[in-house]
Amino acid sequence: MLTDRDILELNELCSALIDGRLTELQKERLRWWLANSESARRYYARMMSLSASLHHYASEMHVEVPATARHRVGFRQLLKLLVPAATVAAAAVAFWLVFGSGLSPVRQKATKHGGYVAQLTGVKDCRWESTIAPLAVGAMLRSGQQIELASGFAEVTFDSGAQLVLEGPAKLEVASPWRAVLHAGTLKANVPPEALGFAVKCDVVEVLDLGTEFSLRVDKPGVADLMVLKGQVEAIPDTPTDREEIILTQNEVRRFTRWGVYVTPDVEQKFAKVVEPIPFERASKPLELVNWSFDELVGNLFQARSFGTGLGSPDAKVESASDWGFLDQCVNGVFGRALSLDGELYAKAPFKGISERRPLTVMFWVRVPQDAPLWGAYAMVAWWVNNPKLGSRPVHIGWNRNANEGPIGVLRTDYAGGYALGTTPLRDGRWHHVAVVLVPSPDPTAPLSAKQYVDGRLDGEGKPSPPGGAMSTEPNTVVSNTLWIGCRLGATGPRKDRFVGEIDELWVALEALGPHEIVKIMRENRAVIGELAQAQP
Repeated sequence: MLTDRDILELNELCSALIDGRLTELQKERLRWWLANSESARRYYARMMSLSASLHHYASEMHVEVPATARHRVGFRQLLKLLVPAATVAAAAVAFWLVFGSGLSPVRQKATKHGGYVAQLTGVKDCRWESTIAPLAVGAMLRSGQQIELASGFAEVTFDSGAQLVLEGPAKLEVASPWRAVLHAGTLKANVPPEALGFAVKCDVVEVLDLGTEFSLRVDKPGVADLMVLKGQVEAIPDTPTDREEIILTQNEVRRFTRWGVYVTPDVEQKFAKVVEPIPFERASKPLELVNWSFDELVGNLFQARSFGTGLGSPDAKVESASDWGFLDQCVNGVFGRALSLDGELYAKAPFKGISERRPLTVMFWVRVPQDAPLWGAYAMVAWWVNNPKLGSRPVHIGWNRNANEGPIGVLRTDYAGGYALGTTPLRDGRWHHVAVVLVPSPDPTAPLSAKQYVDGRLDGEGKPSPPGGAMSTEPNTVVSNTLWIGCRLGATGPRKDRFVGEIDELWVALEALGPHEIVKIMRENRAVIGELAQAQP
């Protein structure tokens, strides 16, 4: 139950968020509320009910009559105009919870350095325009990259999890993990819950997803047709005469032009092909996976399961930094039992090839105590990488303890040449699913692409580290080819820094998994090797 004082604080924090003046300190405080207040979520349910009643149509309209009279009150306008201040605060908190901490992803800028933000995951009878090099299935797409499809169909999966199907002729710009720009042609967007807030922009409208499938068609400059297939969208016209937000729900259509917004009949036939299931050609993934379930400790070993690899069974050996040894370190986890680490224990598993320069995905469940000490941030999972470009350095997956670089307690991945920081607090005593995807890049300014996911949602991307000391380029043979669990790694072995918390169901894939594949393993906790390449939202 929120007290009057709590509501006043939330009112100030959320007003700052809505006005775009939220400071880093206020942002951290608001994140704390999101992680700890069930009352804010209940407010959200009430606000959605009120919004739905206000958005009910009174009657149908005629062909080509301007639809300005049918505009619905946008969610942000609803907060500002129709609700008392205390309810505004709680509803805004819930809205932020749904669209992720920080500002809505649609407002985020494109990834710096032209990093990878999407992938071409399917093609069907594709013919590319001669102005661009033909794209193969599995091609990684960079921020700002444009793809031009002369004919056929192409499926683009964004790092956020949003998936677009293009019908040629079409021209699409990949702006960021959360945003695309349709310059011409037809697309269908399928946006899973993890990608709520994804947006598609054209010259006359921006479509913000609120959990849906929709189709957008741009036949010529200044004219766009929008049809909602499932769920609802928020459409924001970009015309000199009309910029009011419109909420559209299933089976509703609109035509957006430079002169206004209209209701038009027979739009469905324009989307007939793209909305039908398309048998895409997809890249074959000879996926290799290793899993440690931590369900049972036999002696001092946790058994590993290998799928599609020649690694055998790289069991994890538990070791202690003290003379007391260890007892059964299994506790209740998300799936069965989990490994409990007390700041003294750590584990290691032989893992041939993990120190090579190769794509890699590491996934696990983790629970960090609310009162976890700062020295307990290192490291949930670590391994050594011998990279001629980046030097010989460890990779650490832990939580941030440096307030000068980001919020305390969020997911952090450190690697040679850079680091990634998330926004979701892990230091809250709850189970969270964590995934880190590392992909070598030919870009000399950013030779490694890093993506982080928390609970299936994109939560932080890599950026260059500040200049530091000299790096060794000599391969490390002491700690290489080993996966380390629960300890910070040095050149000669584990350091005294230990992780405090619990880890469950650790998976390592010798491949850069996509967002849908990560979510599938998170939900099902099984090695669906033959299905992962076909994973859909």
